[in-house]
This record gives sequence, structure tokens and C-alpha cells, in this order.
Amino acid sequence: MISRYIFSLVSILLLGSCASPDRLSMPHLLAMSGKNPRPAECAKVFPSGHWQLSHLITFALAGGSGTAVGVLVLNGEEIGCALVSVEGLTFFAAEATGSNPPEVTRALPPFDKPDFAEGLMRDIRTIFSFPPGNAEYGQLADGTPVCRYSSHTVTDILPEEDGCWSIATYRGQTRSRLIRARSCRMIGSTAVAEELELVAAQPAGYTLNMQLISAEHLPATKGDLP
Repeated sequence: MISRYIFSLVSILLLGSCASPDRLSMPHLLAMSGKNPRPAECAKVFPSGHWQLSHLITFALAGGSGTAVGVLVLNGEEIGCALVSVEGLTFFAAEATGSNPPEVTRALPPFDKPDFAEGLMRDIRTIFSFPPGNAEYGQLADGTPVCRYSSHTVTDILPEEDGCWSIATYRGQTRSRLIRARSCRMIGSTAVAEELELVAAQPAGYTLNMQLISAEHLPATKGDLP
């Protein structure tokens, strides 16, 4: 049963690496009629410092669905991740610094497939790393405040009144990722979500639902993966 779920997860992330974006166009950023979102409201979306996060990940696409446990260590620009079975067996582990390619330290079949590590790390960076690029602040046509960061891609961060947030990323003028956070609580200066949902672009899209198991703000030393 676990091997079937793991194969589905590999397929999802490989498909995501070459998925065509959906047809939702990037919205125009307008000057705000009131107060611009403060940069701090958007910065609180991304964990700052040294963290270890664990999630129960449920994934779905047209060909199947399943569950895995994800363990994530964040320490500045350093990222470490592992995928673990519910029994505790580590199927995959990798580390990366900044935008550099990941260094895979463990990859049991089928996790050794080409592009798997890159696809996984890309989604991790989208959710948990502050986006690069020039910053603009404004609102959408419906009045939603936005922090927009533009580089080779565009990332919109939309802080919400309840303390949670959404992230949308665009390639060209079309959306490639949408992340929604729910049931957020502040740990230090970070809004940690009890639930995260990532929706990747169609037609070869996928959905990841991440339920928080634990979130630890650690001392400023490198953490250990399973």
C-alpha cells in the first residue's frame, strides 16, 4: 500500500515539473485606495531562522492519491527535506542552499527518478522561502492587498484579515501555483499554518494538502533529518 502511495507522489511531482499553467491570467496590481500592506505582514508568511516542520501530506491527481509524512528543516538559505513512511522509514532526503540544485543524500526507488528532487525543492521554496525579485505593494481590483515580487517568475503574497495568507506564482502572465494557508497561529514573528493546500497548474496538475504535525523554532544550529 505504501509503495503505491509513494509511486503516486513521485508521479505528481514529476508531472508538476513540466505542467502547463492554467488559463488564469496574472491580475493587474493597482495603487491602494487606503494603506498599502506593510512588508512585515508579507514577511511573516515565511519562517525566519532555524525551524523543523513536520506535515502529513495528502496528494491527489487524476491518476491516484495517497499519503506521506514530510519533514522539513529550514535554516536561513539552507533547506533539508525528507519523505518518511508512517512506520518511520526514510525514502528520500535532500539538502539545498539558496537556489542551488539539491544534493540528494538518500533516494530509494522510485525516488531516484530524474527531476524528482528539483520538483520537490521548487515547491518547498515556493511555500517556505521568501521570494526573490523587486518588490511592489498595492491591491487587486477587488481591494485585496498584495505584496508582489518579480524576477523570472512573479510571486503575489496576499495577507488576510484573519492572520492567514495566500500565495500565487505566475510564469509569464499565467498562474503556475496557488497556495492557501488556513488556521494560522503566530510563533514568534511567523504565521504558521495548521493546513496548507498547494494547487499546481492544469492540465497535468496536482494538489498537495499538508496538515501540520509539529513546528519547532530551533536554536541557530543545523538540524538533523531522519
